[in-house]
Amino acid sequence: MNGDEMSHRDTRIGFIGAGNMGRAMISGLLEAGHTPGCLYVADPDEQQRTRMQSLHADLHVTDDNVAVFEASAVLVLAVKPQAIANVMDRLRDASGPMDRLVISIAAGITRHTLQDFFGEECAVVRIMPNQPAMAGAAMSALLASQSTSDAQRNLAEYIAAAMGRAEWIDDEQMMDAVTAISGSGPAYFYLLAEIVESCAVEMGLPAKLAKVLARQTIFGAGKSVIESSMSLAELRQSVTSKGGTTAAAIAVLEQAGIRDIFREALTAARDRSIELGRDAGPSDTK
Repeated sequence: MNGDEMSHRDTRIGFIGAGNMGRAMISGLLEAGHTPGCLYVADPDEQQRTRMQSLHADLHVTDDNVAVFEASAVLVLAVKPQAIANVMDRLRDASGPMDRLVISIAAGITRHTLQDFFGEECAVVRIMPNQPAMAGAAMSALLASQSTSDAQRNLAEYIAAAMGRAEWIDDEQMMDAVTAISGSGPAYFYLLAEIVESCAVEMGLPAKLAKVLARQTIFGAGKSVIESSMSLAELRQSVTSKGGTTAAAIAVLEQAGIRDIFREALTAARDRSIELGRDAGPSDTK
């Protein structure tokens, strides 16, 4: 643990939302050595609260958003974009300074929307993680408001890095593309593995073997991508011998327009992120 991590591990961090991503963030922080008694969580769902409490007995788990807000130096909005308006409504009567660091993982909800409620001087950081956070292998993009200090940026990065890898961006318009590429991205690869596994069974392989082949192959490919110095095209070409089996498969995919299909799909995901920010933001946050 480096000096910054040591200095952050007693920071009082409050989470509104105990769903999968909230649990992933808190699990990562606990794994990184964060003091359990400095973590506060609110969620209206009793089952979610029970699952969260099972992570550590010293976590402060409640159904009271205001209590978590007032207890924390950092507030993490770990909720879906459609829930942001309701969360803000519940915090209207909260006491205490509004100049704490506010972190949001809600897709499409802009810094402007958050600062309209918490105040223009409030430090706001948007984090777009993805589902592999559950395995400590997230890819998260971070975006900070101008009022965010270097110390607060370091704290936000500490929280994001507890889930996996974190990278900063400086243009909010990029966040919708990030949401489409890495936020939603794992589902694209899961779908591919699902299709491969199903086809393996159709070809006569036992279901257990098909499962292992599909999952280990996608794992191995991902590991190769991370560890190799080759480009993605070079890696693909290294498997694709001229006139071979891989070449036959790639030819079918290219003829079916797989590149255009993915381009259309990713564009749809990006556009939906933009719509969520437009439709789910509170209309009267003052």
